[in-house]
Amino acid sequence: MFLALATAAALAQATAPSRAETEAARAANVSSADEITVTATREERQRFDVPANISVISRQQMDDRATRDIQDLVRYEPGVSVDRVTTGTDPWHNLGGFTIRGVTGNRVQIRVDGARVMERITDGTRDLVDLPYMRSVEIMRGPGSVLWGADALGGIVAFRTLDPDDLLRGKGRPWAVRLQTSYDSLDQAFVKTGMTAIQFSPVLQGIFVLSQRSAQAASLSTAQANGGIWGCPAIRALACNELDPLNSSTWNGFAKLIWRPADNHEVRLVAEAFNRNTTVDQRYDFGQTVSVSGAPHRNGQYLRNQVLGRQNFAIAHDWTPHWGWIDAVRWNVSYSPQSRMLDSNRYQLNLNTNQQRRTNAILNYQENFLQGEVQLTSRFNLGPAQHILTYGFQGDTTKTDYFRQDTVINATTGNLISVTRGSGFNFANANTTRADLYLQDEIQLFDGRWTITPGLRWANYTIDPRPDVNYRPVPGVEPRQISSSRFIPQLGSVFKLTDIYSVYARYAEGFKMPTAQQLYLSLPGGAGGGGSLVPNPNLRPESARSYEAGFRGRFERGWFSVGAFYTTYKDFILAFQPPSPGSIDLTNTNVSAVTIYGVEASAQYRITDDLILNGGLSYQFGEQRATPTSAKVAFDAIMPLTATVGLRWFKREWNIDGEVLASFGAPIGRTSAPNIYKPGGYAVFDSFINWRPTANLTLRAGVQNIFDTRYFQNLYGNYTNTPASAAVAQTNPLELQVAPGRTFKLSATADF
Repeated sequence: MFLALATAAALAQATAPSRAETEAARAANVSSADEITVTATREERQRFDVPANISVISRQQMDDRATRDIQDLVRYEPGVSVDRVTTGTDPWHNLGGFTIRGVTGNRVQIRVDGARVMERITDGTRDLVDLPYMRSVEIMRGPGSVLWGADALGGIVAFRTLDPDDLLRGKGRPWAVRLQTSYDSLDQAFVKTGMTAIQFSPVLQGIFVLSQRSAQAASLSTAQANGGIWGCPAIRALACNELDPLNSSTWNGFAKLIWRPADNHEVRLVAEAFNRNTTVDQRYDFGQTVSVSGAPHRNGQYLRNQVLGRQNFAIAHDWTPHWGWIDAVRWNVSYSPQSRMLDSNRYQLNLNTNQQRRTNAILNYQENFLQGEVQLTSRFNLGPAQHILTYGFQGDTTKTDYFRQDTVINATTGNLISVTRGSGFNFANANTTRADLYLQDEIQLFDGRWTITPGLRWANYTIDPRPDVNYRPVPGVEPRQISSSRFIPQLGSVFKLTDIYSVYARYAEGFKMPTAQQLYLSLPGGAGGGGSLVPNPNLRPESARSYEAGFRGRFERGWFSVGAFYTTYKDFILAFQPPSPGSIDLTNTNVSAVTIYGVEASAQYRITDDLILNGGLSYQFGEQRATPTSAKVAFDAIMPLTATVGLRWFKREWNIDGEVLASFGAPIGRTSAPNIYKPGGYAVFDSFINWRPTANLTLRAGVQNIFDTRYFQNLYGNYTNTPASAAVAQTNPLELQVAPGRTFKLSATADF
């Protein structure tokens, strides 16, 4: 399939694309090799001119495909995925985080205009980014630690927000307004967005955005009420194809001012506020009789509320001083408080006394970031070589706070029964400090035909625990300060064989400190079987070595790129493992080694001016070894083979264009243990259409999973062929992980 695309491109006329062709492609929103990336080198470069595999998802693509959320965002990015959490401890239907090349969780760095997004704790989420005001999203595969920090172990997802010029361009007047609305049948989501851009004066402009999204529980049309291979316990109050009912409301406010007092100065002020409030009526065990303090109680209503918040306040300055030894200076400072606040109220009736008991559980997790960086750029010639030197400082402090409390009240009399701090959990709050220096040199030889890019980062991390009076140390593994420093190298190269063909290669290392939760969390008797969750302050930082190389071609009517990668991870941290053979306790531990390798490819060919074929694939193979002498077993987080093929068409005289896309996934064939569930393969077809009846109005419609195909994806080895117990089947049915069935999307955009 993919080779056919590449061959078709190779048969095209071997000339560089004309400017008119490039502008036509951009106007038609065709994914092009000319897309601009900043993530790879910290400078604006075309994707094909950097030694890395980077996808750029534009605002136009997000609009044309009515992109719902971050899981929808990567639907057509083979080898990249986002998981959905459906556990009984996390019933808010959260999206967990990005997985790139089999590496997931906090090992993938997420940034919005350079500001970090908080880390994920157990049963948590990193879905604190909404899409209505994003200009583009860059996805870098593989370590990006040298330029962006030592926690970019598996890759980077960089969100970039809209500028005023994105609305003002071409208007011919000092203001512009955009109104957007969309509907998605999956969760009955209704999004309303208003934005305006104003040119206040020749040197000052701004953009202001307000967006609101309401949604309900997703409808999983292909899930089976009987629980499928797990069955559905009779005690479950909901069928095993139903998610707990919920109501969710997301508000986003965004403002950006750009001041250009001179041609060589640009100052940006950004304020951003994200808030998602979700209330769920958790009903999986409604009406069930349970024992509480030795007395029979009947479960009543269980209302649980989650509030996700992310704010960002930043100032950035770009300056080109035209000094002989410094060409550009960029600095920025940002403050970004982020939080996940949970408030649950469970009602239970004492069958002996007819008195109602209310348990209020609070769990608040916060990370407050204060970040700053200075980047310098120097350009000079040395002999036959042209150099672009990028160097600077990047640092931040993160204050992590965790608060958990259970309050039990006699709801009939109003009397307080008990207050428990921590609910048995021990979580030491912590301060994390990062202070790094980095250096990269883009060396161009042979009139720019050969570019060599060495880079180096000196990374320094310190995690300082702040246990409060409620923290109960476990003897022998008390919280202590962790510090580490490391040099991280990187070397990339792009060689243009001709004006058409080029090859690239890259060696990169990555480095990731353990999180405060991995180091300090404990739970006496909470591991099941009488065991405990035990802290491990002796965890070593994770590290990676990645090699990749590829071949690219760019033609008048198309392009292709194919590459291979090989990455080894040392001291990979796995959660909830026995600290020693036969132990009933669990802890976080360093796995000796993980190896992941694979092939990635993408291509596009313009069959006619009105018909464009595109596609991509990713094949991954992974294995892990727990100790230097243990046997190798499969690494469950990889996706063996995924691919997409799309056909885009234009009916220009009617102002209509559309796209048909097919997504394919191979069945899982290898797992680390025989009982791990192996999902089958799938083929899913989607279609979108866009119509511009007037110059300032665009109407869009789409159908995803046209044939209502039943399939599973993004399970990462977390489910077994049979449930561990009836309680597991009741609280977290496998059926709730089925991918969405047929869904419909509608949207409208008006520009003034």
